[in-house]
Amino acid sequence: MRLLVCGGSDIFARRVLPGLPGLGVTALDVASRSGRRMEGPPGLLLRFWDDPEAALAASDADAVYVTTENSRHATLALAALASGRHVIVDKPAFLDLASAERACDLAAKKNRVLAEATVWAEHPRVAGLIQAFADRDTAPARIVATFSFPPLPPENFRHRPELGGGALFDLGPYAVSPGRVLFDTEPEEVVCRITSRGPAVETAFTCLLVYPGGRSLAGTFGFDTGYVNRLDVLGPGLAASMDRAFTPPPGAALPLSCNTPRGVRCVDFEPADAFARFFARAFAAMERGDGDAFIATLLADARTLARLRSSAG
Repeated sequence: MRLLVCGGSDIFARRVLPGLPGLGVTALDVASRSGRRMEGPPGLLLRFWDDPEAALAASDADAVYVTTENSRHATLALAALASGRHVIVDKPAFLDLASAERACDLAAKKNRVLAEATVWAEHPRVAGLIQAFADRDTAPARIVATFSFPPLPPENFRHRPELGGGALFDLGPYAVSPGRVLFDTEPEEVVCRITSRGPAVETAFTCLLVYPGGRSLAGTFGFDTGYVNRLDVLGPGLAASMDRAFTPPPGAALPLSCNTPRGVRCVDFEPADAFARFFARAFAAMERGDGDAFIATLLADARTLARLRSSAG
């Protein structure tokens, strides 16, 4: 399989590139306006381009991974789909609901996979969390999500609104996806307030999402505090907690803390690579020609993110 990568992001270089040969990728085209060159793992054939649009026209890749600034996702994803390729897009895949709907409609018409790379739930610890509730014959009812970290450098694109910057776009996918994963539905009510602003974009927000049956998610997200990355999930008879919930490191065992009336029990999960598991699932869907689940997931998160932004004003 040949993969075309549009963009030269750090997340691609650090978390995706090293694992591609193990996922069946034998050749790679990397197209970045920055001219970035990187070394690939042994056995992976690399070609470099300075213009993603030119690479889309000339590359014979089977699939495209878009990992540019947020503002360029829609144009590149739509062009890749129009050319008949499968597409994976970094989160947030699209900056408005209309673009997401247009891309999903095109992917469905062409029978192509269109997947948003919000990968945290691929880690086996999340399946272990769901199973912990099932083992007690109960289900999650409340989610408390916190993902906040120190200020980003001033030159980071997340400070630039014309590039799709701001905390709502950067961290919004982590606010809208836990309810989808753990409640398997979209919220009935969405409330969001900006709690911190920089010179050009919002740098923090807090939100409340209310789901059918009285279930809820309360969240705090931003890049203006000390580091915290945590998910607490509460239900009848069980309260479960995960640190490093949204960016699970691939090389470390991670604990799941379960607090029950009988006491606290910690379960350690072996190291796992959420990015590799996500790409493996997407590549398998491409082989089957079945992208319906990925399209449904992308649209559900896009709808909720649009409501989050609308509430924030």
